[in-house]
Amino acid sequence: MDQRLPSQASILASRCLLGTACRFDGQSKPQAALGLLPSSWTLLDLCPEADLGMDTPRPPIGLLMRDGRLHLMECNSPREWTTEMESWCAFLAHVLVADGVAGAVLKARSPSCGKGDVAIYGEHRLMAWPGPPEAALSHGGDGFLVQALRRRDASFPILRDEDLLHEGKRLAFVQAVERRCSLSAPR
Repeated sequence: MDQRLPSQASILASRCLLGTACRFDGQSKPQAALGLLPSSWTLLDLCPEADLGMDTPRPPIGLLMRDGRLHLMECNSPREWTTEMESWCAFLAHVLVADGVAGAVLKARSPSCGKGDVAIYGEHRLMAWPGPPEAALSHGGDGFLVQALRRRDASFPILRDEDLLHEGKRLAFVQAVERRCSLSAPR
């Protein structure tokens, strides 16, 4: 008989998904589907942009490919946040992985939190907000936090908030988090 105890995982969730008004537009994006995750899990909230010191509300930001690397730029402004955000997210990734955080549910399409769905622009003038989606070179980029987590640990489980309702993706995420917890449990 399997006497396995439920996982006591700590996972990261984008703060806006938990109902905090920290987005660029001063709004939140509460995600009730977080309730589909195991109730024994602890949700830790984080907003790389607000925690870095960006105001709420604030000008929208976007990813710009220039000189072969991604830059984090304010739309309609020359203000660049690349260096600050890279350093901040590298620090966060180090702390999260070292502290045993087992996974993350992050806001889709966010230049700081998006996974595989962030717009990447080739010209700053095309980053006007709001702009037409076809102005982007691609919509397949990772936000700065996702990039930092992947550099720190390529197997770190990350789920886009929009995939919480996709049973197969949610189940795969839960299994990856539980596997990670069982591997790090004391023997």
